[in-house]
Amino acid sequence: MLNYGLVSTAVAEDRTRLLEGMRLLAEIAHKHGIPITWAIDPKSVPVVAKLLTEWHTEVGDVPLLTLDIKPMWDSNWETQRDANPGNSTEAMASHVVTMREKLPEYISKEWERIKRVLPWAEPSVAGAVFKNDVLLRALEQSGFQGLWGYHWRQQDTDDTEPDTPEPEMDRGGFGCFYPLEVSTFSDAIVTRETPDESLAHQFKNIVGIPYRTAGHLAEGTDNLRAALLNGTAQQYYDIYVENIAWNPWLSYIEHIDPFTVAQLGEEGLERLDTYFAHVVSVEDTKPIPLSQMVDDYMFHCEKTEPTTVVAKNIETQDTAAKPKSTLRMLYCDAACEFAFVEGGMEPVEIKNYISERVLQSDASKPVLTGFSPIRHRTELRITITVESIKAMPYGITVWGDHEGLQLTESNTDDVRWIGKHSLFIRLTLQAGKNEFNLKLTI
Repeated sequence: MLNYGLVSTAVAEDRTRLLEGMRLLAEIAHKHGIPITWAIDPKSVPVVAKLLTEWHTEVGDVPLLTLDIKPMWDSNWETQRDANPGNSTEAMASHVVTMREKLPEYISKEWERIKRVLPWAEPSVAGAVFKNDVLLRALEQSGFQGLWGYHWRQQDTDDTEPDTPEPEMDRGGFGCFYPLEVSTFSDAIVTRETPDESLAHQFKNIVGIPYRTAGHLAEGTDNLRAALLNGTAQQYYDIYVENIAWNPWLSYIEHIDPFTVAQLGEEGLERLDTYFAHVVSVEDTKPIPLSQMVDDYMFHCEKTEPTTVVAKNIETQDTAAKPKSTLRMLYCDAACEFAFVEGGMEPVEIKNYISERVLQSDASKPVLTGFSPIRHRTELRITITVESIKAMPYGITVWGDHEGLQLTESNTDDVRWIGKHSLFIRLTLQAGKNEFNLKLTI
C-alpha cells in the first residue's frame, strides 16, 4: 500500500489570492477523493477557517500547525551567551534547559489560537523548517504526534553561528521515520547490543514526515508545481508505486501552495487534474491526511521502518549518444541513509545519524576489502570484509536477481531482497577490520 498525502501551505498576506488558490486546489483534489492537509498559522486561521471547516466536514481535510521557533531560539541563545561570557559549554546547557521549558508553552499557546477558531481541530501534526530534538520533545509534551518538513539534502544550520547549539541535518527525506529513535538507541546500535524493548515507546511518539517525498529524485524540485510544468510528476509518483513490493510501509508526500495553483493557468490546472486522476487510479494507493498517515505509521511500525527506493537514473555521455539508463538505489533507516549506483557494491553517499549526523566524507568512508562468494552444493556462502576507521552503520548492495535464494545463516544486521534488482546487506561496523558471513540456499 502507498499512503498518499497532499499538503498545501495556506499562509499569505494576500487573502484574496490565497482563498482563490485554495478553492481551485480543493475543487480538483476533492473531485478525486484526495483530502488536503492545510499548513496554517494563528494569523491565517481566521481567513481560512470557514473553508477548512466546510472541507473537513465534507472530505476530511485537516489543519497542520506551522511553527517558527528560530527567532525565540536565537534570542535565548544570545541571552545565555551574554550571561556566560567565555563559557560556551555553560551557555549551551542553560540555553537548552530554558528552551525545554519555554517551547511546550509556546506551542500550546499557538495551538490554542488555532483551536479558538477551529474548535473541531485536534493537535496532531506540526510543520517547521528549523527543528531539533528539543522541538520534538516539546511537540510530544504538547500532544502532537508528527513533524512535517524534512528535506532530502537541506541543512538548517546555514546561518547559524559556529558555537550555537545546532539543529540536526534534515533526514528521512524519502520516507517517514522516528526522529528520536537514534538519540534513544545510538549506543546500542553502535555496540551491536540489543536495546531493551520496553524502551520502544520512548521514541514512538513523534513521526518525522518528508516535506516532499520526490525531492530526492530531482534536486531543486521543491513542490508539485515544478514537476507538473516539466512533465515529471507522474513519473516520480510511478517510481514509488513500483517500490511498494519491497517496502512493508511506504508513503508519498506532495506539497503545493495555493498561490502556485492560482498561477497555473488553464493548462496547468488540467495537468493537475490529470495527475490526481492518475494517483487515485492506482489500486494500491490510499489518499489520506497527514494526521491519519501518522496514526497508520505508529500502528504498523514499532520502530523506524527501513525504506528502499530504486529509480532509473538517465545519463548521457555525449549529445550524439543515446541516454544510458542506470539504476540508483536509496536506503534509509533510523541510523543512516545510503545511495548506490548500479554496478557498485559500496554506497556512493553515506549519511551517518548515530555519531556525526552529517554526510560522510570520502576520507572517512569504510572500504570493502573483500567479497568472496563460494558455491557449495545447494548453498552459497559469502564472506564480506570491510575496514573502517570508526564504528558506524554501513551497507553493501549485490546487484542482480537473487530472488531464488533464501537466507539460512548470517551475522549481519539485515538482508533484504529488492525485487529482481539487488540484494541489500545492512552492516554495523566497528573500528578496524570487520568480517561478516552469510549462508544462502539455492
